[in-house]
Amino acid sequence: MRRRNPERWRGIEARLGRETAIWLATVRSDGRPHLVPIWFVWLDGRIFIATGSYSQKFVNLYHNQSVSLALPDTNFAILIEGEAHVATHQAVDTLANYFYDKYEWDFRYDDSDEFRLLEITPHKILAWGDGYEHEGTRVL
Repeated sequence: MRRRNPERWRGIEARLGRETAIWLATVRSDGRPHLVPIWFVWLDGRIFIATGSYSQKFVNLYHNQSVSLALPDTNFAILIEGEAHVATHQAVDTLANYFYDKYEWDFRYDDSDEFRLLEITPHKILAWGDGYEHEGTRVL
């Protein structure tokens, strides 16, 4: 793991904590990309998203768990590469509270779809526009 500048890392985590949407890229079984904006929660160094069991992104993850994510602001860019998996049952109740606090939405009781909680573990994080470019763009 790369050594982190603690001040830079705090800024990145604060930004991930307050942003309301992130772009999520998955790959269809035939290799075509699928890109969507989605609500998310950043907690303990991971990204959590709630998505429908029959959504294209969830179907894509059945074949390939690799994902890319990006915040929408190109002036202070944060790009993340990682791996997505269905979160544990223990995480669902905890994260449902975080989603409710952030979006006033509880995916457990939204009957518009059968929602699944996904946990994304970052393997690589790139950032620029944060004033630390002299340290390089890769922060993880």
